[in-house]
Amino acid sequence: MSATTAGTGRTRRRSRGAVESSTSARAWAKTALLAFIFLWCLFPFFWLIMTSFKVQGALNSANLFDGPFGLANYRNVFNQDFHLNLRNSLVIATMTTILCVVIGSLAAYAIARLPLKRKILLLTGVLAVSLFPPVALVPPLYELWRTLGLLNTYEGLYIPYTSFTLPLTIFILTTFFAAIPKELEEAAKMDGASPFKTFYRVILPLAAPGVFAAAIIIFVSAWNEFLLANTFAPRDPEVAQTVPVAISLFTGAVDFQRPIGSITAACVVVTIPMIIVALAFQKRIIAGLTAGSLKG
Repeated sequence: MSATTAGTGRTRRRSRGAVESSTSARAWAKTALLAFIFLWCLFPFFWLIMTSFKVQGALNSANLFDGPFGLANYRNVFNQDFHLNLRNSLVIATMTTILCVVIGSLAAYAIARLPLKRKILLLTGVLAVSLFPPVALVPPLYELWRTLGLLNTYEGLYIPYTSFTLPLTIFILTTFFAAIPKELEEAAKMDGASPFKTFYRVILPLAAPGVFAAAIIIFVSAWNEFLLANTFAPRDPEVAQTVPVAISLFTGAVDFQRPIGSITAACVVVTIPMIIVALAFQKRIIAGLTAGSLKG
């Protein structure tokens, strides 16, 4: 009897050890896979940084660690009035974000809460508008903007940016407003709050993660937009030329020279603030992207 019990115990220990070994192997495999994906995604940015520090004679080398290195590319970037392009992109992206958040929040709240007929059809139409290709509207918009004197102006960019980004903003925010319990609004109404006061005092703070996530998406989209910026404000950095257009027009230190160093340096200057913002507010962004999926 004791021998049978001892044999059973050894069998259980071997089985437990095999299970632990298998679990450990799977954990290592997952870690290795995640590390590979992380390095794969990080390598282009690493290449960008290393190339941006190479001086002109070292840019033709395929080895990223071949020098010499220096800050000449960054000096060349700011010698081309790149700080003005950064200012223009910041102003235009900020105005686009403010307009989209304000108008989109009101529209999304109305769709989510008012007793409207065919809400699904309305939301589908809103999303369909956001999928319309902007390139198809460039010629008529250009003629209209030329007539109204809006070419090479901030307004000539953030107005169409808002028009193209607003449908997606409404679609995103409607999900978050619909997830907030209606009992909170009813309680506010019983306390004598007006519908607008209920919206900005009760509903809007609760939907802050979703609003913040939408604002980040809008800002990055406006910051990176090229087609409309290159059409409506292509030349003068002191007026409204944005960062993507300026990078596309960079020239080398010598005629007909490929400005790889200047382009990579400018890309680093533009990308680093976006990475810092994403890392600083990653919890809010994640909360905003996932909160709307839960029906409160």
